[in-house]
Amino acid sequence: METETSEDFRPTHMAFATFWNFIDELASRPLPPQIDRSMMNSKSGTDQSNLMSVLSSFGLVEPGPQHRVEPALEALASADKEQRKAELAKLLRRYYGVAVTLSEQNGTEQQLHQSFKETFGMEAADTRRKAVTFFLHAARTAELPISPHFPATRSGSGGPGVSRTKRTTRRKQSGAVNGNAPASGTTSTERPGVVGDTYTVPLASGGQVSVVVDVNLFDLTTSDRDFVIDLVDKLKGYVGVDGQVVTEERAS
Repeated sequence: METETSEDFRPTHMAFATFWNFIDELASRPLPPQIDRSMMNSKSGTDQSNLMSVLSSFGLVEPGPQHRVEPALEALASADKEQRKAELAKLLRRYYGVAVTLSEQNGTEQQLHQSFKETFGMEAADTRRKAVTFFLHAARTAELPISPHFPATRSGSGGPGVSRTKRTTRRKQSGAVNGNAPASGTTSTERPGVVGDTYTVPLASGGQVSVVVDVNLFDLTTSDRDFVIDLVDKLKGYVGVDGQVVTEERAS
């Protein structure tokens, strides 16, 4: 089995769950002779590009425009769930050989990041962090030995949920500034049962859209955190009817 890192391999920094779920989708039906974007209609353009790139990097499809299925993908997709983990482990040992060895030696988080920098030439800290996160999720899924000094990753969506106590939120009126009373005609309202912070956008064509954000940012994966922050920024920057902008409700 190969344990050295392939020289032309470039680590992906996409979300591991997106890649692994796509492999599950492929495993649920007979494999076609090639993998193309028509197999990914439910995914965003970014995810489609990332998936095509990682499939090629891992040697799961043939390089080039046709992306013909390689034996490694056939082995991965045809295996049962336990054997699929073993096939994933083979890929990680082949393409992330230095990181896997470092993990087996109980290396530190700093050493792990340094190995990505030296092995793959990943100088940009944010991109390197995302690539390391993909590797850690993949290694834990493959049940490879993980150094106790490597950072923890969240368990998958199948993990037990955490019960939350429902709270009541109070509307923060756009007419109230720096603690002043709301503008004339506005009232403070209670909305029982709403949990978290609510962002409301009055639409120019009528009606409104409200989004409740009830998360701990420190618990989110990088892709989830980027998505939430980007969504909030877009809501807060939207100018709706009569120039109104987003209003907030903070959980009390």
